[in-house]
Amino acid sequence: MSGAASPGPVERWFGDRFGGRPEGVWRAPGRANLIGEHTDYNRGRVLPFALHLGVTTAASRRDDGVLAIASRQAPSAPAGPPLATLAPGAVTGWAAYPAGVAWALREAGHRLAGGASLAIDSDLPQGAGLSSSAALECATALALAGLYALDLPRPELAALAWRAENDFVGVPSGIMDQSASLLGRAGHALLLDCRSTRPRRDWS
Repeated sequence: MSGAASPGPVERWFGDRFGGRPEGVWRAPGRANLIGEHTDYNRGRVLPFALHLGVTTAASRRDDGVLAIASRQAPSAPAGPPLATLAPGAVTGWAAYPAGVAWALREAGHRLAGGASLAIDSDLPQGAGLSSSAALECATALALAGLYALDLPRPELAALAWRAENDFVGVPSGIMDQSASLLGRAGHALLLDCRSTRPRRDWS
């Protein structure tokens, strides 16, 4: 339920902010939960499912080492941290979530070379318990992996997005939200055993 998306407003937003057309467009869904709302970070079992609502990211590579981020939901607050300076606490607010993903990829040894321009759009209501922050992380992870041809399986991307939220943003969460966003499949819920921080999935 996440991956390449059809052309739409986010591509026009990319053109408004960065000029030209993006190299690609990626989307990751939010999630709702059937069982175990607060048990993922207590190492229990959860049963989430991915939604049709989510976060879409249009992206292109750069050659100046900058992670340029713009959101249609916060058009007056773009961010442009140099990749080399990314560290926990260096970026705050909504931009910390995509910046944290770039940081987690770098810390795991994946080079992003010249940086990236990210234009972000979302139809997930913020603060509604539908994991908009995890969807933002996962859409960013898909975009950066796609741009730089990083051959990373989705469970590993989910673990990196989870690390971004915990270690970069500073939100002590479990891995359920990122797993549901990146491993969700249409018409199915995801039975996830959170005793491991590496996602393991069973379809139900």
